[in-house]
Amino acid sequence: MGQLQGLNAQLDSLGFEIIAIAPDPPEKLAEVRDHLGLAFTQLSDVAFDAAKAFGIAFLHNGKRPLPVPSVFVIAPDRTIQFQYINPNYRARLNGEVLMAMARTVTRNSEIGR
Repeated sequence: MGQLQGLNAQLDSLGFEIIAIAPDPPEKLAEVRDHLGLAFTQLSDVAFDAAKAFGIAFLHNGKRPLPVPSVFVIAPDRTIQFQYINPNYRARLNGEVLMAMARTVTRNSEIGR
């Protein structure tokens, strides 16, 4: 989440808003927000409703559900223009790739107006 915080101002200047959805309860998210100084919205999905809707929930060791770390870039028309889904939670989307996609989506939406 720290990487996203570093991109927050750049994404905001392009008209994007970061929204993080995590399986943690709101109290835990508040701790993480305060510890890392996050300035973007975090939503709690303890029931895994969002993870299931996005198709990124899986059973860890057949017991506890977990979300696959994912990034979605959504255009102003509310369509998903880019998605990065990697079951290896240690592999994160490169910030330069995310910014390139955001710029492309912004350009394409301006052309479509």
